[in-house]
Amino acid sequence: MPPKQYSFKVKGVLISDKDKSEDDFSIFITAMDDNHAVMLVREHLRNHAPKGNSVIKGIEKKAD
Repeated sequence: MPPKQYSFKVKGVLISDKDKSEDDFSIFITAMDDNHAVMLVREHLRNHAPKGNSVIKGIEKKAD
């Protein structure tokens, strides 16, 4: 039986390496817990966002 998964809304800021500009982001993701959600979001940003650093500002579990 697969582990229970929940929906999370993760908010934060992406800081560009080029010009140090900051862009807010908000992403919905399905994960086992909040730590897993942050790990998945960081992996997604590493693969699909411009090069830079991400700062997670908030995470909330959404009702099923």
